[in-house]
Amino acid sequence: MKLQYIGTGAAEGFPGMFCQCDACRGARKAGGRNLKTRSCALIDGHVLIDLSPDLYAQSLNLGLELSQVQELVVTHTHKDHFDSFFLGLRARDGATVLPDKKEEENYLSVYGSSFVKEAVDKALKEEPYANDARIRFVNAEPGKWFQAGNVRFCPLKANHKKDELCHIYAVTDGTGSLLYANDTGTLSEETLQMIGGLGLVFDAVSMDCARGTLPGDGHMGIKENRELRKRLEQMGCADSKTRYYLNHLSHMSGIIHDDLQKLMAPEGFTVSYDGMIVYIG
Repeated sequence: MKLQYIGTGAAEGFPGMFCQCDACRGARKAGGRNLKTRSCALIDGHVLIDLSPDLYAQSLNLGLELSQVQELVVTHTHKDHFDSFFLGLRARDGATVLPDKKEEENYLSVYGSSFVKEAVDKALKEEPYANDARIRFVNAEPGKWFQAGNVRFCPLKANHKKDELCHIYAVTDGTGSLLYANDTGTLSEETLQMIGGLGLVFDAVSMDCARGTLPGDGHMGIKENRELRKRLEQMGCADSKTRYYLNHLSHMSGIIHDDLQKLMAPEGFTVSYDGMIVYIG
């Protein structure tokens, strides 16, 4: 399984568009991997996790062929993870010409909670030229596996948006497995028990680190990252071969990519960056 981090920043990006805090000034000065667009990821070139508002520019930067994306798996409806305008464009006949694909195969499957379904319906309603057949919604419920392309996903409850069911995902293609824990705070005991019951030993764990050295809230920081790793190891869901990646970085953490990497590398954590490719399994 090939995981590509397309964007690795939080809602405001890193540096923040309108911000001149020390972290943002430091990121602008250092450049490179310290510059982070809004988060989304791609699996095997065909399955997209979340729909970043930066996706068009990201695709040009990274040379991505988004016409090959057939499935979109959504974590939640915050606009930095679900850009409904892009979804409306995908549904427009004139904006989605795929001459090498049969008309009945020219659609995008979208997987998510009932809240995502409402957002999809709203996006199609707001696009006057939308062809509704171009978007096919599939309901995703905690603990119930679904197939997206050649990959299986198990939705799990995140700890993030209090008025919405938000998901993180266990992901496997039969040869490798990933826990994609993006945009969440400390996981509930219910979710941890569900992870423990999956029977997986994860090859890779990608976890939110928006808070950095600050206390966690609806996001994790270093303290919560360490605690999650310890708990996964205690449950037998991770072992000495498991790799850990920190994702969804924010300027509110006060620490740029380079410094966070220096801090966390000795503990076996890798800080993700835009365009980074990880092979799993």
